[in-house]
Amino acid sequence: MSLFTVSTPFNISLEFALAPFYKRALAWMADLIILFLYSYIMIFFVYDMLYDGRRLSWRNAVGMEFALALFTLVFPVMFYHLLFEVLMNGRSPGKWLMGIKVINREGASATLSQLLLRWMLFLPNYFLVIVVGAEAPVYFLGIAFILALVALPDIISILVSTDSQRLGDLAAGTVVVDVHHKMNIADTIYMDITETSYIPSYPEVLQLSDRDIHVIRNLIGRKRNKDVERHIYQVAYKIEEVLAVKMAGAPDAFLQQLLKDYNYLTQQKK
Repeated sequence: MSLFTVSTPFNISLEFALAPFYKRALAWMADLIILFLYSYIMIFFVYDMLYDGRRLSWRNAVGMEFALALFTLVFPVMFYHLLFEVLMNGRSPGKWLMGIKVINREGASATLSQLLLRWMLFLPNYFLVIVVGAEAPVYFLGIAFILALVALPDIISILVSTDSQRLGDLAAGTVVVDVHHKMNIADTIYMDITETSYIPSYPEVLQLSDRDIHVIRNLIGRKRNKDVERHIYQVAYKIEEVLAVKMAGAPDAFLQQLLKDYNYLTQQKK
């Protein structure tokens, strides 16, 4: 589980579990199904009753019929995600079902301007109107495939970015987190050292605080890219300097050893 850490002005670290990709994909599919059902009901039932069995197509409508279709069908479909994320505090119905939501990088609720910017920079929002043209449920999979192709740059961004952000998130300073994730012992700095003859390599690690150890643990647990690797090197060499020790092995292995030594030494003190 990838974690997102926020440092508060009170020197307290808040941790959020980043929403896994599969949950984001399922939430998006759930929202697409809702939009399809809404459009289908409006076109084949509501409009059918309003116009005495005469099927209304928003593409061929004129005058009042066009205005009705525009404001009760096209606009609701296009602005669906923005509207619900504003009204439901960073959630769409699909996100609510999957237990995920949008927050800003300070750990607070995303602002209106942030939600607007991430909506504007998500290309499939401009193509959602094709859902309105689906005249049968069989079209749904084709529409989903087309929208997935349009979203490919964002999918790649989610998979490669450090905090699983799509392009709109990167620009708006937002992340999508899993609000149902329960922290367990594996998400803490605790490590169970079962070796009875264990000898710490760096007893100087006790000079570090729990907060420092949290930072190390979160850093080595992040998805690797060039920025994270560079940060690992910087942190490792800085700790080597502060503790006045000689790093044995690679920076990543050094930080892992520090975590293990810290756990062993603090457990022995209890």
